[in-house]
Amino acid sequence: MRRRIRQPPPNNLKASQATAENRPAHIQEDLRKKKKGHQMKKSAFVSALSMGILSIGLAFATPQQAVDQLKENSTQVLNILSRANGGNANQVRRQAENYAIPYFDFARMTELAVGSPWRNASAAQKTALTEQFKTLLIRTYSGTMLEYRNARVNIRPNAVVRGRSVIVTADITPSAGGKAVVMDYTMYQSGNKYRVYNVAVDGASLVTVYRQQFNNTIRQKGIDGLIEELRSKNGA
Repeated sequence: MRRRIRQPPPNNLKASQATAENRPAHIQEDLRKKKKGHQMKKSAFVSALSMGILSIGLAFATPQQAVDQLKENSTQVLNILSRANGGNANQVRRQAENYAIPYFDFARMTELAVGSPWRNASAAQKTALTEQFKTLLIRTYSGTMLEYRNARVNIRPNAVVRGRSVIVTADITPSAGGKAVVMDYTMYQSGNKYRVYNVAVDGASLVTVYRQQFNNTIRQKGIDGLIEELRSKNGA
């Protein structure tokens, strides 16, 4: 009796590939489109999930970070100002300015101060406005820095959240005593820090006060007239 030789089991992968290759061209094209569509849907889902995680991380950034940062900022500025000895006032003031400037968004402050005419300004005009307004603010407020080098600064622990903005309040009492100045810093999260884009002193908003002045100038002289007026005030 002859022994029957058992045949090896068919290779299912090769068989399926052969079957796929033998399918009509239009069916193969439909299958490729379905596979591509599935991959695109999967990619879109992953992207949406990543964006969702990022937005959740931003939305739940604790306002306590803004409070802690302002405490650190005020401590550092006061430490710098305490080095003033009468002969190095300008140097100390510049050091304090250089430390504080990165924590302010002067472009956004300028946009808010100019108001609706900002939309009609050219890119060059916006750049000039921002530079001149930044210079004006630094010149105006840095001059009083040394007067508060021994002030007591109390950062209130409870920040107010408004949309994506955080408002942190500081009570600044001069060393000579007297009534404390209440300052509200409106900030937003930018990377790993919060940046200030408005300051209210005893309830008076800085950008609102300047907006009234700027709008009067723009109505009379236009955007270029405002730029020239700021340059004149800055001694440029």
